[in-house]
Amino acid sequence: MNTSVLLAAALAASALAAPLPSFAGSADFNLGAVSLYKDRGVDQDGRNESVRPAIQGGVDYTFDSGFYVGNWNSTGRFGNADLEVDAKGGYRAQLSRNLGIDAGYIHYFYPGEGSRNAGEVYAGVQYQRLGLKVYRGMREDVNKNDMYYRAEYAHPLMDKLDLTLGAGYQTYDASSLRNKLDYSVGLGYSLGKHLTLSGAVVGANRRHDVDDGSRDPRLVVGAGARF
Repeated sequence: MNTSVLLAAALAASALAAPLPSFAGSADFNLGAVSLYKDRGVDQDGRNESVRPAIQGGVDYTFDSGFYVGNWNSTGRFGNADLEVDAKGGYRAQLSRNLGIDAGYIHYFYPGEGSRNAGEVYAGVQYQRLGLKVYRGMREDVNKNDMYYRAEYAHPLMDKLDLTLGAGYQTYDASSLRNKLDYSVGLGYSLGKHLTLSGAVVGANRRHDVDDGSRDPRLVVGAGARF
């Protein structure tokens, strides 16, 4: 047996003996319903109605390495689409007991209304109950170079009951659009390990920049489960 054959056999044996890459991790499923789908202070289907229920849910898979992939979906009316489908992937790490970081990419799909499809890169930090995250739009002629800054805080009021506060600031690359501020103030109540009830007033400023009432403050109630 010549040297090249022996070398090939040794390399093959080494490859077979090497440990396979680990894909171990855990999955987290979520399912819920809300009285109205408001995102960044805006009613998603642009009708001046306070109650338009939506079913929402998805799954996230986090690898032991810290990388993750996920999907989230919501019913509604998005132009000619009846569904929003979000796909994301990124990396999350806990730097200390109180401090964590998160960065990744999310893409929004609207089946039947491809002109709305767009993506964002994001990065965030979580300190105890305070979360800060920044998003940057990526699709030309849709949201490219738009920026969104979001802060969220949950304050425990009593056992199983939290006060939830959120504020966001959106800047637009298009000179024809004015920047806006959105807000949310609400309560979240835990019904055991998996179930949560919520209610919040959600809206945005510059209400008269749109003529459909979609930035008006609304009371949004919901129920969700994680398992």
